[in-house]
Amino acid sequence: MPDEARIGMISWAHIHAEFRARAISEIPGARIIAVSDDNEVRGKDAADRWQVADFTPDWMSLVDRDDIDIVMVHSENGRHAAQVIAAARAGKHVFCEKPIATTPADARRMADAVRLAGVDGTAAFVSRFSKEAGRVKAVLDAGVLGDVLFTRSLIGLAGIAEIGCPPEMAHWMSEPSLGGGGAWIDEGSHAIDLLRWLAGDITQISAFTANRAKPGLDAEDVAVAAIRYASGALGEITTAWSMSADIGMRNWLEIYGTTGTVVMRATDPQPRVEVYRSDQPELWRGWTTPDIAPSQAEPHDYTSWPSHLHHYKREVASYLYRYFAGLRPFGPTLEDGLACAAVIDAGYRSAATGTAQPIASFKEETP
Repeated sequence: MPDEARIGMISWAHIHAEFRARAISEIPGARIIAVSDDNEVRGKDAADRWQVADFTPDWMSLVDRDDIDIVMVHSENGRHAAQVIAAARAGKHVFCEKPIATTPADARRMADAVRLAGVDGTAAFVSRFSKEAGRVKAVLDAGVLGDVLFTRSLIGLAGIAEIGCPPEMAHWMSEPSLGGGGAWIDEGSHAIDLLRWLAGDITQISAFTANRAKPGLDAEDVAVAAIRYASGALGEITTAWSMSADIGMRNWLEIYGTTGTVVMRATDPQPRVEVYRSDQPELWRGWTTPDIAPSQAEPHDYTSWPSHLHHYKREVASYLYRYFAGLRPFGPTLEDGLACAAVIDAGYRSAATGTAQPIASFKEETP
């Protein structure tokens, strides 16, 4: 089992690279060996900020280094596939920002590349790692809700620029060839992965997209979808890049079952989870608000992180400690990323055609 994690970071195009670099800096045994970014000013600034001696504008030279075990990719969405595939073929474990690709075909090639290389491929679905989502998962796994009947998810932002992301990030995320779309692919990726993790595979979707408040955006700022799960349960997903709210973002989730309900309010000013149980004696029946404080057993403190960022520390810590322990997969897999990409793609096809779409199955192919 490795006692050190030597990491190469490709691109600071996505602000999440900054959060994960901070998390790496707080975990003993993990260090960033090199940074690559085709925006040299941005990349050199990041390398200096995190005291990384080696910077290169050429990401291929980073991938080929013998002193790097893990490559983390935070480039523009449309560039992920080439970088992940090259890193896997060079024998590196790969950690890729979500959405892992802008098309299911690229996501399939990425998942195949890590499988054939025998390395680990992780999709950075950070929403799984919030305290709130973890508690919802525990409630479901305990059988408190019975059989899931339907779900409701609302996730959105005031906008990429409006929440303080760098101008160059707002620019590329608004360019469909680089970002892949708008609020649906960006925020929808978080929602879809959480729902798959909690309620199971999605088999059918009917979606609508619109641009209601961002005339300069060449993509949707609002999307609404109805979904069907493999279990037969139904659901709703709403995403937005034009949300007017106090902290400029929301991630709400409701899951209704035959014997109970769970409500998650992450990224609220006061994040919480609420549970209703109808199968209890009358004295105890009703709503409760369980404690979601971090377990004392977790190896590294993240309570000093802001409530809407703490899950990045938990995600990276979980990933690296699984890596150190030799437990695979290290995190949500590129197959999870592919499944998400298939739902995103079907949603866009539904919005374009005005018809419900099945979720396509992408069989394994040789890259």
